[in-house]
Amino acid sequence: MSNERSNVDVAIVGGGIIGCAVALAVRRRGLSVAVLERAAICGEASSAAGGLICAQYDADHDTPLFRLRLDGRDAFPEFASLLEELSGLSVGFSGGPTLGLARTGEQRQHLLARVAWQRKAGLDAEFLEPDEARRREPLLPPDLTAAACYPDGQVDTQRWPPIVRRALLSAGVHVHEGTDVTAVAAGPNPTVRTVRGALHAGHVVLATGAWLRDLRPHAPIVPSRGHMLAFDAPNLDLRHILHVPGASLVQRADGRLLIGATKERAGFDRRLRAGAVQQMLNAALATLPALVDCPLASIWTGFRPEPTDGLPLIGRDPQSGLFLATGHHTHGITMSWHTGQIIARLLTGQDPAYPIHPFSPQRLTTS
Repeated sequence: MSNERSNVDVAIVGGGIIGCAVALAVRRRGLSVAVLERAAICGEASSAAGGLICAQYDADHDTPLFRLRLDGRDAFPEFASLLEELSGLSVGFSGGPTLGLARTGEQRQHLLARVAWQRKAGLDAEFLEPDEARRREPLLPPDLTAAACYPDGQVDTQRWPPIVRRALLSAGVHVHEGTDVTAVAAGPNPTVRTVRGALHAGHVVLATGAWLRDLRPHAPIVPSRGHMLAFDAPNLDLRHILHVPGASLVQRADGRLLIGATKERAGFDRRLRAGAVQQMLNAALATLPALVDCPLASIWTGFRPEPTDGLPLIGRDPQSGLFLATGHHTHGITMSWHTGQIIARLLTGQDPAYPIHPFSPQRLTTS
């Protein structure tokens, strides 16, 4: 972008996976789109995450957020196929079972109740006794008391940045990396002001994740720091994603085993916290004792957008006229394509085809 002003139908501020999903969904409807990202496409939370496409592993009752996650999970395979078609590269998506594990009597009863509720709700969930769980996943510990199996999946988020960028360009999206947005002038003719110049747009979508308050200071979104660990563990060959209290474990096709993630309100402090790492290591080693001999390859942190009331912001802010797509917290990747399609429908004057009232930006407290 030069210092001269340019025009597009839709400007999307934020190049994480939510913003990119919105961009691709909008382009499929024939509108011109620009994505403005202050750093690199999918360079923050989107690539720092474990990449779980999960909805059921922690669900004990029906809520609007659970339904959004469930529909997001079911929509994600289409998104993975689209990214691969546009980029010519694999995103490492695999639909596969998730095991929620219990190691105490109380946790066993919790899993029993969870599976019973989900099956009554018509969902695919299976309760497993310890012997059956270890038959399916031989590396599970001897003190296992039960497991529950759900149909979820994963995507290799560390592959995201070049793949998603290539997909955007292939679709005809204007990509502006290294372009910090300094202000957004709302109203009937929105203008996005950046360090590289200004851009006029018919509509503006804020998909800035944990950084929403840089542009909307009173937005109910705060950064949630998550620690992640990665091991070189090609010999373990896990067959499932594993969930235990305090950690989730997922293995990539190349043998990397990822452990995540903490949820800490620590601002934008990227420093590693010893207690958080210890907590995750203890949970991982108790779940997979064989992990003790595997090299610890890397540790990192990322910042998710945590909504203070627990619900994402999806839709149009009636006061500013801006569209918001953020606050998905730990399930942004799961809900990315579903959110993108909802926003694209709204931008093109269509019915959202989804009950989005619980996620309305009308909840914003503005000055």
